[in-house]
Amino acid sequence: MKTTTSLCSLDLRWIFSLVLLTIFASVKAQGPIRLHPENPHYFQYNGKPVILITSAEHYGALINLDFDYVSYLDAIHVQGLNYTRVFTGTYIEREKDIKWMGYKNTLAPRPDRLIVPWVRSNVKGYFGGGKKFDLDKWDNNYFNRVKDLITQANAKGIFIELTLFGNQYKDSIWMNSPLYPVNNIQNVGPSGPKSFLLFQSLKDKKLLARQEEFVIKVLHELNNFDNLFFEISNEPYNEVTDSLAVIEWHNHMIKLITKVEASLPKKHLIATNQSVVDNSNVSVANYHYIKIPGKPSDEWLYGINKVLSMDETMGSVIDSDVNDVRVEAWDFILRGGSVYNNLSWEYTPKNESGSDSARIIRSQLANIQKFMSNVAYLKMTLDKSTAIKIPKGAFLRVLSEKGKQYAFYLHHSKPKGDNDIWGYDATVKSFEDTLSVNIPSGKYSLKFFNPSTGELIKEVDKIDYTGDKSMIYTPVFVTDIAFIIKRK
Repeated sequence: MKTTTSLCSLDLRWIFSLVLLTIFASVKAQGPIRLHPENPHYFQYNGKPVILITSAEHYGALINLDFDYVSYLDAIHVQGLNYTRVFTGTYIEREKDIKWMGYKNTLAPRPDRLIVPWVRSNVKGYFGGGKKFDLDKWDNNYFNRVKDLITQANAKGIFIELTLFGNQYKDSIWMNSPLYPVNNIQNVGPSGPKSFLLFQSLKDKKLLARQEEFVIKVLHELNNFDNLFFEISNEPYNEVTDSLAVIEWHNHMIKLITKVEASLPKKHLIATNQSVVDNSNVSVANYHYIKIPGKPSDEWLYGINKVLSMDETMGSVIDSDVNDVRVEAWDFILRGGSVYNNLSWEYTPKNESGSDSARIIRSQLANIQKFMSNVAYLKMTLDKSTAIKIPKGAFLRVLSEKGKQYAFYLHHSKPKGDNDIWGYDATVKSFEDTLSVNIPSGKYSLKFFNPSTGELIKEVDKIDYTGDKSMIYTPVFVTDIAFIIKRK
């Protein structure tokens, strides 16, 4: 059954979803995904540690009725990916907002194929086409759809990051939102030049009240789901001049979520993008891209003892090819991250499984999970002292339980950017490298893996390290190589 069918068909699917949900609830009695009690840099779910890795569509799977999210979820699941990011409908794009994509942009539904939390009224005049929205009435079809999406994901072992709000970026995009005054019969929301800046602030009380109503509704409707966590807002500081207003608004929303869920059976994790990541009620610290202006150091972020997330990248295959995505993902996870999402422009309505390059990317990202399963990563920490000397033009990332186990990832790439590294431009040629490391004296095993295939390419069953300046000699590889050292 496809999600492009009528809403009556969606109701039938929702009945089926309720049956699925009941079955899964009876089989597995676990709570929502949470921080792992042994190591808060990772998640725990159903008693097991979890790393979330995906290559996801442009976040419109829920609000775009032309997008068959079941086919999409099947595509990422069958290749071993376990996560996706979903926008809720408070932020909307139109055909011309990303000109080269048009309606292939999942966040830009055709005018009659948009579904949001509020019902349409009988009054014409929505800026994006069709009737205005009635903010006093929730659209049950929308909430059935989001529940079905999360249920379908749960059946496939996929976790949902539900992004409640998003920076509106500029007035022309803000004018697409149901919360823009022209678009709702209550005339709620600020308008005029630079009014988009008020969306993430406490200044417009009527708008804030509607935002709060929406959050409360979502928390109640989705409380029963375990494969779910909430992000406050996407890219909150882009184009913003008053960062204090954004901070206050974030803290307000975090306090609201915490208060509402205190009276509900289940408590879900909260993620924030750049803003107030050190708030005690925030569990997932999310930064887009490898290094952007103002981003704290790896050491500072790792020191706040939360899950570190990169839930958006520059985007394949427009800005990054298959190799660029692979090295970025492996690099991030071996820097202590545990949520990675390659933004993929290749998933579109009518092509929800993506392009051939999307399939290659999915397979190479899945190899990270296989590699990490070879180590007890809950016992490992970010390690910037083991490596003494690495080859020129290379990047080396290390996680370790010093003296016991080490996971290395080495890649040859050029940074995209100068002081701020937005991405990597992978160097696709052969290398055979020598590294100098400081590993305590003892007998160890050494295994080399090919990140693009996941295959073990060389194994040394017994090797003696003598401490300072022990040498590691890699086999020949192309672009990147991963290896594990374990004490015998």
